[in-house]
Amino acid sequence: MFLMLTIRVRRAVRRQNGNLINTDALLHFMDAGAHRHINTSSDSELLLNIFANNLQQTGKFRINEEDIFNAIGGLMEQSKGAYACVAMLAGFGIIAFRDPNGIRPVGMATRKAGTDKDYVIASESVVADASGFTEWEDIKPGTYQSDTPCDKN
Repeated sequence: MFLMLTIRVRRAVRRQNGNLINTDALLHFMDAGAHRHINTSSDSELLLNIFANNLQQTGKFRINEEDIFNAIGGLMEQSKGAYACVAMLAGFGIIAFRDPNGIRPVGMATRKAGTDKDYVIASESVVADASGFTEWEDIKPGTYQSDTPCDKN
C-alpha cells in the first residue's frame, strides 16, 4: 500500500501507513488516562488521538510549531511499531513524520504552482516523479517535516 497526499488548499487531513505493536497499552491509556473514546480498531484513529491528547496537554488555545514538535516527540515515545504519518493542521500546514526506526517509507517533494508551491508527501518517490514534483527528500526516521519555514528534526 502506498501513501500519497497532494495539497494546495489547507484543511484538516490525516493519513497513516503502518502497524502499532503496543495497541492494547495505548488503548488503555486513551481510556483510563486521557479519557478519550476510540471508536475503531484503526491505528490511524489511535495515533490521531495520541497526537491530539499531547497537543491538549499544552493547555493552550493556540499552539505553535514547538508544541507540534513536542506532541510528535511524545507520540513517538508512546507508540511502538512501524508508521509513517501525514497530517494537515488547520492554520498551521502539512506535517509528515515516521517512526524512530524508519521502517515505513515516506518523503516529500515540491512543484511550482504559479507563484506558490504544491507539496506531495508519499511513500515512494515514483509517485512524485510521475506527478511532476521535484526535490524529493526522504523524511529521516524519528523526525518530522512541515511546509512551514522552520522544519524540526
